[in-house]
Amino acid sequence: MLTLLLSLALLSFDKGEAQHSAWLQSEVVADKSADLKMASRRYTPPEGKVGDVWLVGVSHIGNTSFYAGIEELVSSCDLVLYESVMPEITRGPEGETPQEKRESTRAAMEWLADIVMMTDAQEETAATSLDEVEVRVVKVDRRLVDAVRAVREDAWGHPVGLAFNDNRTVLVSMGADGLSGGQDESEDLQVIVPLPETSSSTQGIQQALATALKLDFQLAVLPYEREDWVVSDMTWENLESRFQAEGIDIEGLSGMLEGSSLPAGIVKLFLRMLPALDMLTGGAITDGVKVMLVELLGREDAIDLALREVGGAGGTILINDRNAVVIEDLNTYLESGEHPCIAVLYGAGHMVDMAHRLEDMGWREAEVRWLPGISVDLENSRLSKMHMAMIRTSINQALERLKNRD
Repeated sequence: MLTLLLSLALLSFDKGEAQHSAWLQSEVVADKSADLKMASRRYTPPEGKVGDVWLVGVSHIGNTSFYAGIEELVSSCDLVLYESVMPEITRGPEGETPQEKRESTRAAMEWLADIVMMTDAQEETAATSLDEVEVRVVKVDRRLVDAVRAVREDAWGHPVGLAFNDNRTVLVSMGADGLSGGQDESEDLQVIVPLPETSSSTQGIQQALATALKLDFQLAVLPYEREDWVVSDMTWENLESRFQAEGIDIEGLSGMLEGSSLPAGIVKLFLRMLPALDMLTGGAITDGVKVMLVELLGREDAIDLALREVGGAGGTILINDRNAVVIEDLNTYLESGEHPCIAVLYGAGHMVDMAHRLEDMGWREAEVRWLPGISVDLENSRLSKMHMAMIRTSINQALERLKNRD
């Protein structure tokens, strides 16, 4: 179980070049506090260029104050680039030929139909417009708002409509001419919204971890729906292709994050037991898990092992390959000269490589801010010195076993 928790906690962190202290610091003061701090750095442009760049390191779970601090920091920028691996179609339907446009539009409508189904199920009533769907989807995943915006037009630039037929919700594209009826490329396209699934959706393991530890979940609290927040990442198809080329099972990684794999299910069972365990220990169990995460994330050998758990070149793909996409997008926005300040909001472990790439382009660090991501008040905790010693011993023993495992 520690192996899975370690991989989940560190999935957004990278070993870099033994420079963790530059972006990540674990501070434990005996009997007082334990803090995991993450850095945000502002870079100024080289001569002849314009636009400051903030590299903002985040984690998927953290203190409420941490995300409030992040939101306040990036509010000084007019563009925020963030990570989110999504299907290619969520960038909007397109195509060169009439057939390609029809196929792309249908694929986008099928994706949107699933989103409508999810929001209808959550609200327990059918949406009456796509405007309503766009508002509702914030409660499902705030990052999906931008994707819904992108697929609300078909490949010909006409709005996709929402209609009702025999008590079923239907998405409609009027085809190439934008008029009802027609033939060939002008023929209407219709996709019926699926009925809600009988089983409830699986809560992601990282969200379950945040809930159990009384922390916030990054994707639930940051304002990804803002129009000046733009996704900058690999598509799911590109990421899957890269993993397949390296012979790595990306489905196993996906199952771990979604909480559908067996090991993740065991961890989620443990997390559901935390409230009862806390009642017996006065909150010591939750504090203990937080301290474990703070201590783990401050250890280079733990980070090495977490990346090894991804398998083969998986760590390089998840960090370097995705960073290359961000830098390409960043260059495009910087070259336009329209953005005096751009923030890149990514997992803290991406930042060692990201900073090197930015510095190679001539940008130089001008400011750094440290924000506590996970904190434990040891003065008011039931955790004793003996508990702290046991946590460190357990971590050392578990990591040693992982090191010796083939």
